[in-house]
Amino acid sequence: MRPDRAVLRWWRGREYRRLLDVAASELAGSRHADAEATCARALRIAEEIYGEGDAELTAPLYALSSARLAQGRLDEARASSARAIAIAEAAASTDPPLPRLLEQLAAILERQGELEDVEALFRRMLAGYERMRDPDPIELSALLNRLGLLLGRRGARAEAAPLFRRAIALREGALGARHALVAEALYNAATFLELEEDLPTAEREVMLRRALEIAEAGAGVEGALLASILHNLAAAREALGDAAEAAALYERALAAREALAGAAHPSLRPTLVRLAQVHHAAGRLSTALPLYERALALAEAELGVDHPVATAIEAWMAEARSRS
Repeated sequence: MRPDRAVLRWWRGREYRRLLDVAASELAGSRHADAEATCARALRIAEEIYGEGDAELTAPLYALSSARLAQGRLDEARASSARAIAIAEAAASTDPPLPRLLEQLAAILERQGELEDVEALFRRMLAGYERMRDPDPIELSALLNRLGLLLGRRGARAEAAPLFRRAIALREGALGARHALVAEALYNAATFLELEEDLPTAEREVMLRRALEIAEAGAGVEGALLASILHNLAAAREALGDAAEAAALYERALAAREALAGAAHPSLRPTLVRLAQVHHAAGRLSTALPLYERALALAEAELGVDHPVATAIEAWMAEARSRS
């Protein structure tokens, strides 16, 4: 006697959900090749029992794209992601929801260096949030922050400025003025708008000091962000002519990076150079030279001995030695 079609569908659906659970565990355990194979099996079952355009397919497609992205197979990850988005756009609702699917595609496009496509996708996502009656303020602020960073890197700082300010206001309203995400938004605004005429050094300093206060209050700010805040605040003080505080802040930034990454990490180089230059300008050449030497070793190891950064550091060292 053949099994009833509804019973068979139920049984296959049960197997499909089991495979999704297995794939989730495999992804969580970084077993990405296993997760990809499991997702492919789940997807075939979903296509069989629900149809190739059903909203149910977004879950295995999303997981499949995640597994492929983790393995660096960007074109295949992009194809899976694009298919999930096409299904989600035609459905009333999906799990994962459309914004999360779009976030995944943005991550893939960023890895591929398709910045124009990333920007277009962010703008599309922002338009979707603007149509919502009550969008999630944290998700919206994250999107504003990412679009602002992208525009800032591409030189469109005037357009990025209101996005950063809106992200700050949203996070303050939702989380309070002393949350780690507020510190992140303040840091990004101060950093990526540093060349904007309507954001002079003094105003950038205010933003960075607020970010530092949040970090020092134990708000859970990551060590890398703390080091970057200290470095950029030092640069602001240096630009305003306060070499003494600039040096102290560069020292703190250096200590924070060393605690986080060790004494030989490439991320220390910019702070070593700036601190050396502060001492160099003040005539403290015996203090500047060891800092230059550390920075040069890091530059040559990371970039090569003939790189312009390495040769610039050598030139500063030579000038300092000629004066000592």
